Parts: sequence; structure tokens; C-alpha cells
Amino acid sequence: MQILEGVMKKVMHREEDTKINKNILIATTLSSFLVPFMSSAVNIAAPDIAKNFKLNAEELNLVISIFLIFSAAFILPMGKLSDTFDRTKIFKTGLLLFTLSTLMCALSNTVEILFVFRALQGFFSAFTFVTSMAILIENHSPQIRGRLLGINTAVVYLGTSLGPFLGGVLVKLWGYRSVFLFGFAIGVVGSFVSLFLLQKEVKNTRQAKLVDSLKSLDKVGAILSMTGLFLLMYGASTFELGNTSKILFFAGLILMVIFVVVEAKLQNPILDVKLFVKIPQFGFSNLAALINYSCTFSASYLLSLYLQLVKALPSQLAGSILIVQPLSQVITSLISGRASEKIEPRKLATAGMVLTTIGLFVFSLFSSKTSLVFAVANLIVMGIGFGLFSSPNTNVVMSCVPKSLYGTASSTISVMRVVGQAFSMAIVSFVSIMFLKGVRLSHENYLLILKSMKTSFLVFASLSILGIVASYKRGNIYSRK
Repeated sequence: MQILEGVMKKVMHREEDTKINKNILIATTLSSFLVPFMSSAVNIAAPDIAKNFKLNAEELNLVISIFLIFSAAFILPMGKLSDTFDRTKIFKTGLLLFTLSTLMCALSNTVEILFVFRALQGFFSAFTFVTSMAILIENHSPQIRGRLLGINTAVVYLGTSLGPFLGGVLVKLWGYRSVFLFGFAIGVVGSFVSLFLLQKEVKNTRQAKLVDSLKSLDKVGAILSMTGLFLLMYGASTFELGNTSKILFFAGLILMVIFVVVEAKLQNPILDVKLFVKIPQFGFSNLAALINYSCTFSASYLLSLYLQLVKALPSQLAGSILIVQPLSQVITSLISGRASEKIEPRKLATAGMVLTTIGLFVFSLFSSKTSLVFAVANLIVMGIGFGLFSSPNTNVVMSCVPKSLYGTASSTISVMRVVGQAFSMAIVSFVSIMFLKGVRLSHENYLLILKSMKTSFLVFASLSILGIVASYKRGNIYSRK
């Protein structure tokens, strides 16, 4: 009888360990869908925004990029704050105010007001970036961490891939404001779940008051990181516009180097840079993420130019072809996330980096006569590669630090993403200046456009080899337990 009771307890304990809290999953995945969806959908709405406000290219670029700039600038301070203050309150506040900012973007009647609320969207998105993943992982058993991260990553890709499609439909039917109103509707559902259902489900172990958390925050590090990332992202997003942007980009880069040096000497830094050395899995995984995003972020932009300006395909067909990659990422992420619970994540992530590198190299060999079937096949390879890499790599980052640093770990991986995206666009801008300066982007100049694209992909493929090395060198996590 005692043996039977012991067996029943073990079975119940195992079931409890593998149980997913639906309220937490819904709240965090809705926010994970909303932010990338809005980002990609607004890109599609850009021409209609420019037409409505009569914007020039520089003003339109700022409408698009100001969101990412403000998001990047506040990620590290918010990550540190979430390690001492109630993460759930930060998450709920961020999601609610992001939702309201999205509504105000739809109601803005001047471009100046739109600038303000796009910046606020970016600021409040940082609240959810650094807390959603931490809340999801902290409140579930480590046994199901991989599948949760797989779901989270898949939802991010789903938002990214559906943004251009749904955004295009909404803009065509009702104009750009409908994109923001649709995002507002999703945000209302997410806010309802988080406000009324999330608090009772989440275990909060941080009892510090907000005032005390802010007082203990590393002010010097916060200022350096915010200023450095702001300048870095702004400079990268406007790199091709002139020398001022280039100066701002490199000034931001220098400030981030100073930030690293200063943080290494502090007792309670906003980012413990010693973690990168103390925990090789943490350091190499973040480096691999930085390289991966640097090599892949601009791929869809380059291929959009290739399909429309080199192959002369209509934009709707080009968009239908490009959606193949994120959809394959969604499917692969769900599989690789669950697989990383049993298979060493390093092996999965490294295999993903290898496939990504092969895909980038193949793109560098494209010509104007390359078959569309071959292009689709390579997009699938790239999607599988990125899907294999992302979830297991994030699993390593979150698994090799204690619970008390989940916010910091989550913010660090987010910084790797946005800085990688900035570097990716900076590389494309630099290559474009070499081949396309003063050249009109049209089919008549397809040979120069093709040359620029192939050179960019070759640079990315070469850089991606370093990502393979970083991914492999990190070591195992399961052998440490």
C-alpha cells in the first residue's frame, strides 16, 4: 500500500511538473505576437502613412524606426528593474500602456503626434520584452522549458509573418489607421487576461517597492546603455542618409564599449558583464544570437528587392514567396523547442547555424535567371535553420542563470537581437553605398542591385561561420546538472 501511494505521488508530481498554466501562456504569447506583428504590419502601411501626412523619405524612416530605437534604449534598465521589482506589474503596465499608445497612433492627426506615440510604443514594448519570457519560465517546471520557449518563439515568428499579409489587407480595405486599431484590439484582449487572470497565477518572490528598486538601479549604466543604444540604433536606421548618421552610429558604438568597461567595475551593475566570462554557455549563446541576427535580419529586405526589382515580380507575389521563410520558422521552432528538452540544445542550435550559413551562401550565388522554386526551397532551408537555432539557443541563455537573473538574461538576449538588427542594416547600407549610390532603385538597374545583394549575402555568410563556432564552443548545459 505504501509503495502504491509512493508511485501515485510520483505520477501526480510528474503531471504537475509538465502542466502548462493556460492563463500565463495566453497573456505572454499575446504580447509576444502583438509587438512583432505591429512592427512588420506598420512597415507595409508605410506608403499609406507617407501619403496621408505628406512625408519625405527621412520622415517616413523615422516613423518606422523610432519604435525600435526607443525599445532598444530601455531594454537593459527594464531588465534589471524586473529582477528586483514585481515582474507581473511591469508586464501588465507595459502591455496596457502599449495598447493605449497603439490606439493613439491610430487617432494621431499630425506626424508630430504620431512620432510621440510611436516612441511610447517602443518604450512600453521594452516592459513586455524583458518580462514575458521570464514570467513564462519562472512559473513552469524546467522539464517543459523547451516547449514553452518553442511556443513563444513560434508566436513571435507568426506575428512577423502575418504582419505583412494582414497589414496589407487592412491597409487596402480601410487605410493605415486600421493596422493600429487591429493591434489595439489584440492588446485589449491581452491586457484583460493579464489584468484579471495573471496576478493570481504568478508566483512573485520580489517584494521590493518600486522606489527602492529605482534607487538601487545603476544610474550610470542606465544612462550609458540608453544613450549608447539610442545613438547606435538611430545611426544604423539612417546610416545611408549622410555623415551625421554615421557619426551617431559610431558614437553609440563607443558609448557601448565604455558601458561594458564601466559595468565590469561596479558591484551592482545594470548588466553583469562578468557573466559572459563566468558562464561560457551564457556568453557564447548571446554572441551566437548577436551574429545570427546580424546575418539574417536584412535577408527579407534584400530578397524583397531581388524579387521585385531583379525578377520584376508584383509586390503581392513577392510577399507570398517571402512568407515561406517565417512559416517554416514557426513549425521548426515548435519542434526544436520541445526537442531541446531531451537533446542537448547546443547540437540543435549549431545545426541551425550551419543551415543558416548554407542558405546565406546560396543566396550570394543567385542570378537574374535563378528559378523561383529554388528560391523558395532555400527560404525553407533558412527558415528551418533559424527555427532550429532560436528556441534552443534561448533555452541555454535562460537555463544557465539563476531565477533571480531571468530579467537580466531576457533583456540581454533582446539587446543581442536589436543590436544585431542594427548591424545587419548597417552592413546592407554600407554595401549599398558602394554599388548603388545615386542609382535609382528600379528594374533598369537590376544588375547593380543584384551585385549589391550578392555581396551583402556573401558578407553575412562569412560572418555566420563565426556564429557556428560560437554556438559549438558554448559547451553543454545538461551535463552541468
